[in-house]
Amino acid sequence: MKKIIYLFLFIVSTIVISGLYGIIHNQITYTISSEYFTLLKFIQHHLPEYYIEPARLGASIIGWNSTWWMGLIIGVILGTVWIWNDILTIRDRFKALGTVLIATITLGIIGILVAYIQWQPERYYEAVNFPSYGEIIDDSLQKMTNPYAFLRAGTVHNFSYLGGIIGLFIGFFQLWKKYRSNLKLIK
Repeated sequence: MKKIIYLFLFIVSTIVISGLYGIIHNQITYTISSEYFTLLKFIQHHLPEYYIEPARLGASIIGWNSTWWMGLIIGVILGTVWIWNDILTIRDRFKALGTVLIATITLGIIGILVAYIQWQPERYYEAVNFPSYGEIIDDSLQKMTNPYAFLRAGTVHNFSYLGGIIGLFIGFFQLWKKYRSNLKLIK
């Protein structure tokens, strides 16, 4: 029963940490491009008007909604792996979660650097064309004043998701390595 309680608390922790990461992340990307949210994300997420004023509140809500589920996936995977053995502790699992968080933050920062190097108006002589997102969003994007900032914010988002996925693999490998080394000590 104790393991189930620890698992539940671990998963809740990963959901909360992921959601908070999403809120903070979206405040940063909102600073990079408010239009990324006002012209795309608010529409994409069907955010009601009363959550859009102030717009940073809407960005926070989208940040939570876009990342809590990743925390659930991470929590279930890292929390349940070899749960019935006493080889891995809850501390080992939180270390692996820390690894996921570090990888996500690191790739998010790399995403910022790549975005500012890649999306510079001086590098493009023609207008930036966006793929069709659907009529409502396409009409909204016509109001855009800074497509380069918009593309930067999108790049940072993509790098952060990539960081979460890579971090999950590294965290899983970290647990596997700890499991294998402790298993050898027992034998």
